[in-house]
Amino acid sequence: MKNLFIIIATALVLVGCGSQKALTEAEYTQEVQQNVPFRVSKFKPVKPDVYSFRCDRYVDWLPDYEVNDEGAMMIWRTTFSQSHTTQPAQYIWRNIVIDRRNNRILCIDRVLKDGLTQGYVYVLQSETRKTPNGFHWDVTEPRHMLLTASILQDQTELSVELLKIVLQEGK
Repeated sequence: MKNLFIIIATALVLVGCGSQKALTEAEYTQEVQQNVPFRVSKFKPVKPDVYSFRCDRYVDWLPDYEVNDEGAMMIWRTTFSQSHTTQPAQYIWRNIVIDRRNNRILCIDRVLKDGLTQGYVYVLQSETRKTPNGFHWDVTEPRHMLLTASILQDQTELSVELLKIVLQEGK
C-alpha cells in the first residue's frame, strides 16, 4: 500500500511538472518584449501578434534588411561594404530574431523619428501549450521558410505606412 501511494504521488508530480498553463495576454506580451534585443520604453499591442514600440534613444543595431517607402526590400548584410552605418531616415531597418526555445520569430521594423527609434514587432508564433492560438506548424522549421517569408512580406505594409507618416511630418 505504501509503494502504491509513492507511485501515485510520483505520477501526479510528474504530470504537474509536464503541463504548462497557457500564458495570459500580459505574460505573452512581456515574453515577446524580452525577445527584443534592445531596450524599449513603450511596448504595446496594436493587433494580434503586432506590437508598436518606442525607444528613448537611437538604436544602432545593424539591420538584416532595409525597406524603402515603396515597400521594396534590400538585403543589407552582403559581401559588399555598406554605404552607411547610421540608419537613414528614409528607410526601415528590419531584423529577424528567431527564438527556437519558444518556437517564435520576431520581425522588428525600425524607423527614425526626431533621432529616436520607433517601430513595430511582428510575431510569428507556433502553437504550443503555452501559446495555444499560434500557427499549427513550426514557424522556426527551415523547411517552412517560404511560407514564413511570405507572411513577413505581408506585414511590411504597416511599417511602410509608419515610415510615410514619419517622412511627411519631417517636411
